[in-house]
Amino acid sequence: MERVVKEDVSVGSGIIATYNRMPQKLERVFAEFIDNTTQSYEDHREELEKILGMGPCKIIITWNDSEITIKDEAFGMDHEDFKRALKLNAPKAKYNKNSRSQHGMGLKIAAAYLGNWYSIDSTQYGNKEKYYSIIDIDEWKKDNPTHVDCNISDVKKNEHFTQIVIKKLNKKLTAAVDNSLRKKLAKIYSNDITKNRLEIIFNGKPIQSEDPELRRDVKTDNEYLSYFEDSFEFNGEEFTYSGWIGILKIGDVDDAGFTLSQYGRGIKLNYRPSLVFGKSNSFPYQRLVGEIQLDDPKWKITFNKDEFIWDDGLEKEFINSLANNQEIMEMKHIANILRKDVSPTPSVEQEDVKKTAPKIEKKYKGLSSVKATVVKKPSSDKPTVIIKKNEEIEPVIVNITWESIDYTFDIQVKNDNKRLDWFNLQRKECDTENAYYIIINGLSPHFSEYQKKECKDLIIDFAVMLALTQLSSERVGVDPEKSSALIHQLNRIVENAKNPD
Repeated sequence: MERVVKEDVSVGSGIIATYNRMPQKLERVFAEFIDNTTQSYEDHREELEKILGMGPCKIIITWNDSEITIKDEAFGMDHEDFKRALKLNAPKAKYNKNSRSQHGMGLKIAAAYLGNWYSIDSTQYGNKEKYYSIIDIDEWKKDNPTHVDCNISDVKKNEHFTQIVIKKLNKKLTAAVDNSLRKKLAKIYSNDITKNRLEIIFNGKPIQSEDPELRRDVKTDNEYLSYFEDSFEFNGEEFTYSGWIGILKIGDVDDAGFTLSQYGRGIKLNYRPSLVFGKSNSFPYQRLVGEIQLDDPKWKITFNKDEFIWDDGLEKEFINSLANNQEIMEMKHIANILRKDVSPTPSVEQEDVKKTAPKIEKKYKGLSSVKATVVKKPSSDKPTVIIKKNEEIEPVIVNITWESIDYTFDIQVKNDNKRLDWFNLQRKECDTENAYYIIINGLSPHFSEYQKKECKDLIIDFAVMLALTQLSSERVGVDPEKSSALIHQLNRIVENAKNPD
């Protein structure tokens, strides 16, 4: 005869004793307390600032050999909040949008990870009661209690704080742990700290967040820094992201990589997928740094907020999108060609043009006797604008007659790490007919080793020949789009056919 009975599947409170064996990162453990503090402050920011005129949210952490104390001056807990703080897996029925506290597990797991005894002490602003409880994990493991004592005492209604004291410590503070913890918490809460919305005092010293020092372009003195935003589709949904990428002044494996953030809080640090950053011994892996905001609710994170949930193929699509983003790939290219503590040396400078131009003009003087054949108006009337009037430096003019056409070339060197084209031809806005700029990028990787005078002469000479070739080809009937495509392919070849180091 079959029958049905009810079996007990409840989890005893003693399970808390297993939390200190869960694999966790120390910075994430302390981040659980800080998240609760910042969310309490944010949920009541307007009230706190209006009534109390408070500045940044403040949390004080003290760690010595016998105990860890975490105290904040946020809004504090009422009785219902306090009961949830004691109970395992007791989230609120509803959280505010973009809340950093959503699972009702963080405080308990974090405290139990650090020690086998902890207390919670809190009162909410405007509440005349203060609540205090002790959780002795050794006793909970043995007795599996269903209730815990809560001491309620009277306080002044303008008091507001939460204090957690942890004893019977499982972890020891060392100089290395102190340094690592400060550095990683500064990264996780960089946005809050730099905007003066959060102050973390750790053993008497504030945790400070500083923007990474970026490499500068020797020509413009601008930082190597680009902003981007992009999106891609996955399983019929659009996923969006935005951020910035730069190049560290000094390569550092510990500092490089993306910080993946959500709602102003760092989730994943030093994110370096190989498709974007290359191998661990490559320059981009050591030099590229940045942050990516993943604020769309479709980006899900784990309950302890240190990973994104994307092992169903979402991460792969995300990495592919990053690897096809133009700003990111341009910065990767620049990081590849820069050398440590050595500014890139252009193959050609404007002074080289001054020295070489008279020779070129004399060299091509004999071409004036060659008669023209079929004449077709060149396409360069509306070229891509590279040289603007207010950017023009001292003109270096070369006059050449070819096939009965008098050409005037103003040769300009525009050394630009971000623009990879070696050669460009642009019509010059002036009264002279058939006047053009020849623009040479001396930072093209292919010519980086050509530093001798005769090499510089040849580079400038060849640029003039190339300009004449493009213009005269269009005049004899070559489709302008095809001539432009030819130059584009040449620039691509020069870009990719780098000299061996």
